[in-house]
Amino acid sequence: MKFLEKQLSTNRQLADSRIDFEATIQGNIDFNGTFFIDGTINGDLKGKSLEKTTVIIGMRGKLSGNLFCTNAIIAGTVWGDIHAKSLELQEGARVIGDLYYESLEINPAAEINGNFIPTEGHDIDSQVKDAMSEQETVRLLSSVGKLS
Repeated sequence: MKFLEKQLSTNRQLADSRIDFEATIQGNIDFNGTFFIDGTINGDLKGKSLEKTTVIIGMRGKLSGNLFCTNAIIAGTVWGDIHAKSLELQEGARVIGDLYYESLEINPAAEINGNFIPTEGHDIDSQVKDAMSEQETVRLLSSVGKLS
């Protein structure tokens, strides 16, 4: 566990953006580079340039929304689907949602409640577009329902 803490601390220091453990963000976030989360995000987290994005969710980090990026390292909690080319679930990781990945590494102490969906040969960019258009359709249908 100490090695994991040291590794996460190093990743935190090198991140382009970070949410610390006392912060809570409400809403969707688009980002570039490396994003480290030790706080809470209630919304989707999407890498702008999927070829060069990494998300690291620390042991205290929580994401309540979908995650779209190239590389994901999870040691905290995610309530939502994860779409990543490379996905690593570390000790203490807890995911309630489906995993879409090309490569996957899971620590035996990680907890997953969802489907494993390998995407080798599929384009992550098109997955993001499909998921985002599906969310937009739901939003539009919801707003139409409110107008009635």
